[in-house]
Amino acid sequence: MILEKTVDLVKKIYKIHKIIPPKITKVIIGLGYTGVEVTAYAYEPFLGLASTLQSIITKTECSKISFAGKLTDQPISKLLNWAFEPPSLKKIIGIATLNGVSQHILKIVNPYKKFEEKNLLKLVKINGDTKVTFIGLIKPLIREIYKISPSITVIEDSLSISPEFKDIKLKRSIDHLKQEEISTDILVCTGTTLINNTLESILEIFKKKARKIILIGPTASMIPDILFDYGVDIVGGMEIFDSEATLQVLQEGGGTKLFRKYGKKYNLIKD
Repeated sequence: MILEKTVDLVKKIYKIHKIIPPKITKVIIGLGYTGVEVTAYAYEPFLGLASTLQSIITKTECSKISFAGKLTDQPISKLLNWAFEPPSLKKIIGIATLNGVSQHILKIVNPYKKFEEKNLLKLVKINGDTKVTFIGLIKPLIREIYKISPSITVIEDSLSISPEFKDIKLKRSIDHLKQEEISTDILVCTGTTLINNTLESILEIFKKKARKIILIGPTASMIPDILFDYGVDIVGGMEIFDSEATLQVLQEGGGTKLFRKYGKKYNLIKD
């Protein structure tokens, strides 16, 4: 329901503020990320991103893309509604579209507290005793937090154990956590939990067990109201400044390491 309610809110904002919704101008399905560029009157293009999950696109039913060549001709409402689909390429495109539209809304109607990425660790007040649980292997942030606190648990179903994480507790699934392990100070979820439809069940388990819940990553770059309602405290997204350069990286198979110089990460904070 998070995605459905967020799309409904987007449509409501456009209607209330009498804003003409943007149009879809480009769609790139890359190996690492899918990008949907939307263009609104009087603004440079906005780019929404969503992780192109390999587990989804390698499925047999996803091998034929019947809508290829037609996406930029579709009304934006249609692609937004694709965000409600079961985990699929359509859903990935739908979430990327939602993120692109959200960047437009964040530019013109922005009542949210916004901080740059570098302030995240200060915002959550991590110290040497802070217990942090990650849903997803977010290596850069794990490395940063590990410098402060060693009490880290990472939950990832496709973990490859590397020497740098030898002292970190690794779990393949939330189901493998003992009851006492569910209690944590900070829960950090990757935005891909929106794609595989696991975020709501994760929040149900942790919302009374974690002091702070963070949803982070380019896939999470949407207006945060409904996420806040469901228990998320901080939404960390990414604003892209150079849509053309980023789309070129995507279509050539690149990921965050290559396109991050064309954007800026931010954190939206729940009041």
